[in-house]
Amino acid sequence: MSTQKTLLIAGHAPGLGQALKQTFEAAGYAVVGVSRQGDWATDLRDPQATAALFDRLDRECPPLAGVVHNAMQFHRQEFLITTPETLQSVWASMVLTAFNVSQQAVPRLQAQGGGALIFSGASGSLRAGPKFSAFSSAKFALRGLVQALAREHEADGIHVAHVVIDGLIRSERTAQRFATADEAALIEPQDLALQYLQLFEQRKNSWTHELDVRPMAA
Repeated sequence: MSTQKTLLIAGHAPGLGQALKQTFEAAGYAVVGVSRQGDWATDLRDPQATAALFDRLDRECPPLAGVVHNAMQFHRQEFLITTPETLQSVWASMVLTAFNVSQQAVPRLQAQGGGALIFSGASGSLRAGPKFSAFSSAKFALRGLVQALAREHEADGIHVAHVVIDGLIRSERTAQRFATADEAALIEPQDLALQYLQLFEQRKNSWTHELDVRPMAA
């Protein structure tokens, strides 16, 4: 009987998402990357669509080992011209998606005696700069959700961790958004993905609940 388990990447995209897929597959996991396009396209803001996604995972994939939540909507804009609709959209992309995914994942992990939920944070999870009112308020909220999940479900054997990515990850999107970024200060996605794998496979007597990652030059 196969002992392979499934990792769900919620918010799969080039850069870190692809590095996570390659790293976890190399470690023996069946990896399902979810975005708004492709075979597993799902709007994770929609609780019914998210439930349907997990039902499909149950039917078509090995048992769930856990989730990496990497969904986000980058937004940088002056506060006075940021609309309530924009604030709600940014919040939904990061917090509501995490809520919906966790409500589906937790019962499945409880039933099998444990697993892992890892959430991607950012510099804005800990400190907010100008023009980041919507983005940082959502990232702060995500961090609070993760802390609550960790304390509520650690007794179920579910390792919940938050990764503060305090820097820019090398990718084409980063090059477009931050053309003047120092090349020496970019985080390599493959190296970062290894940190996620290590969190995923930590023993229960030494769980890390928050990991702060930054390049040496930062």
